[in-house]
Amino acid sequence: MELKNLFLYNFRNFKKASLDLKPGLNLIYGENGAGKTSLLEAINLVLTGSYLEEGYEAMVNNEENSAAVRAYFTEGVRELEKIVYIEDKKAIREVNNKKVSRIADFKTHNTVVFTPYDTFLIDGSPSKRRGFIDNIIMSVSKNYERNLKDYYKLLKMRNSYLKNYNNPHIYLNSIDKEMIRLNYLIDDERERYLNLLIKRTVAAMEDIELDWKPNFKLLRSWNRDNIVKFREEAIKKDIRRGYTSWGIHQDDIEILLNGKLAKSTASRGQKRAIVISMKLANLEILKKLSNRETILLLDDILYEFDNIRYGNIENKIAGLNAFVTSTTKIEADGIIEVKDNSIRYI
Repeated sequence: MELKNLFLYNFRNFKKASLDLKPGLNLIYGENGAGKTSLLEAINLVLTGSYLEEGYEAMVNNEENSAAVRAYFTEGVRELEKIVYIEDKKAIREVNNKKVSRIADFKTHNTVVFTPYDTFLIDGSPSKRRGFIDNIIMSVSKNYERNLKDYYKLLKMRNSYLKNYNNPHIYLNSIDKEMIRLNYLIDDERERYLNLLIKRTVAAMEDIELDWKPNFKLLRSWNRDNIVKFREEAIKKDIRRGYTSWGIHQDDIEILLNGKLAKSTASRGQKRAIVISMKLANLEILKKLSNRETILLLDDILYEFDNIRYGNIENKIAGLNAFVTSTTKIEADGIIEVKDNSIRYI
């Protein structure tokens, strides 16, 4: 399914802007502050139905109360129109003039997104890293999405019992039996996809810098070999604290570079290279396993890279279906200039 046209109305600094889009690698080119990232956000919004960072309200022009993004797609002879209206901090989604309440039903594409803030994947909390691997798996497995949703429902119930009952054991026994089952199912999938991610991240990094060797390790908050015994020993601590201290919601992914913890030893440039490699690996996994088309969105790719390493990244993304923002021109199938709150091909 090919994105053919994009129309923006009161979207950030764009009052009205329209563009017929070209397939392949599109460079979004302009000065800092021109609105390149805003255009990238609009593309992600109509492809997936969800925002990147700040929430829907941040997408509305400061002088207005509402905004909209409309896109036309073609797939053979089939045509598709998708619209997202933003008003009162909420989004209303339509496909071919019919309202769509669930984001999953609105989503037509996978997007793999890299922004300058994505080094938080390395520097940030474990939830960032769990979310990264979970989103990959959910894009290709409805069973995983369902298991994850069921697990967090049980977790909420378990924490409520721990917090509000003096003797919650009678309630915990039945809940924990199902939570343990889901722990194993979710952990199995995480480990399998993490192994896929490692292989593809290493391959992507070799095209950027041969001497940089990334690796990942799954850090569990529970004993996989004997979770029943571990749970029995942890109950007293859980009751005392009033929340569940173990399980897949507490696990982490350790990111290493050349055998050392990247969070504390890697430079900012190295961290960006690791994250870009992880995103390219994510792209490869989705292209192979997902039924949806996957589009790469890269924001400010040149930041903190020398010419040699940037050239390697440029070669890596050549030929991909992608939108890339930069203040510097690179070879691309199309160059979109963002200037004076307008967009056009040059």
